[in-house]
Amino acid sequence: MKLNEIKLEIKPKTAKRVGRGIGSGKGKTAGRGVKGQKSRTGVSINGFEGGQMPLHMRMPKHGFKSPFKKEFLILDTKKINFLIDNKKITKTKKVLISDLADFNMTMKLKYSGLKILFNEKLKEAVKIQAHKASKNAMKEFKRVGGEIEIIEFEKKSSKVKTDESKKKNTKKSVKKPASDTDTKLVEDSKITDEKKNKKIVKKVSSKLNEKDTSSIKNTKLKPKE
Repeated sequence: MKLNEIKLEIKPKTAKRVGRGIGSGKGKTAGRGVKGQKSRTGVSINGFEGGQMPLHMRMPKHGFKSPFKKEFLILDTKKINFLIDNKKITKTKKVLISDLADFNMTMKLKYSGLKILFNEKLKEAVKIQAHKASKNAMKEFKRVGGEIEIIEFEKKSSKVKTDESKKKNTKKSVKKPASDTDTKLVEDSKITDEKKNKKIVKKVSSKLNEKDTSSIKNTKLKPKE
């Protein structure tokens, strides 16, 4: 028997059934003991040291993660030679960054661009686009007669949707001429309002006249001394 022929029967660990009677050994208190904080539910004491400064906060801190750090997708000369051997890259055709998908290389959003490094001598003169390149890589491309075209990296900006309601309407509103029926209705309403006002004025004046006459009758002339 060889070592690779030995087969161990490893059974997965099964969870203990607790709270199922005294005979199981894990009945009644279900292995938690009697009372106390640890016997309750919803208690997590992991890392708690009674109120003093815990260990993970006492440890010294150093360094930071820069939010402006630039990460590049690396394409070295060894990979370029491999692509030349597989005839995916040729002398005549210029390699663009859009062609990276053909080489099973994807430009993710975290990357700031494509960088070319030197680790092997090139077999052929190749023209390629990149966002950055090392000095040794530039020298190697010049030695062979190739070229590295350095371009700026442009991230895809998320388009902000603008509400149509916020857009200002430049068109001027033109008033429609009033029709004959509308003018007749307006005139009729004016006539009725005038009639009502006249009736109200007549009532008020008649009441005032009655009050004046009653006041004259009630007044008695005083005799002269």
